[in-house]
Amino acid sequence: MHTSPLPVLCLMIALVGCNTPPPAPTPAPTEPSPSSSQPKSSIPAWVRQDRYTLANTRPTLEQRQPLYQLINVQIAPALHANVGEALRYVLQRSGYSLCPNSVVVDRLFRRPLPAVHHQLGPIALLDALTIIGGPAWQLDIDPVERTVCYALRLPPPEPPFSPLEIAP
Repeated sequence: MHTSPLPVLCLMIALVGCNTPPPAPTPAPTEPSPSSSQPKSSIPAWVRQDRYTLANTRPTLEQRQPLYQLINVQIAPALHANVGEALRYVLQRSGYSLCPNSVVVDRLFRRPLPAVHHQLGPIALLDALTIIGGPAWQLDIDPVERTVCYALRLPPPEPPFSPLEIAP
């Protein structure tokens, strides 16, 4: 029995093609110098959760700074909400609360919520608080008590210009 050399040659080429080269040698880890300012963490930055899933073990920016979390606010126009109610709604699950009402801030909280603020987002919570308060009010945050307060800017800012006045 004589076998054709073509199938044997194809089989050899296929087997050689499947051969993977050995991995490149990794350099030996160097010892960190004692003057290194970053302590080595015993917690890995990534862990394998499933066969193909790696999970990050480091906290996200939003977990470290809750005011940077992205929110999506939708307040029904039929509620006729005022600014104070909208601010309390936005802060509802953030871990922060509004400062107690004062006579000065009560002016802001009693104002009707502008129609353009009934739907915000996705937006950072800090930006939403600034936008809802408006440019005449300065946002004061107490990270210890986790409270959000507003103070009137002195002197009050100039009214905004019309886009037609700014255009060249």
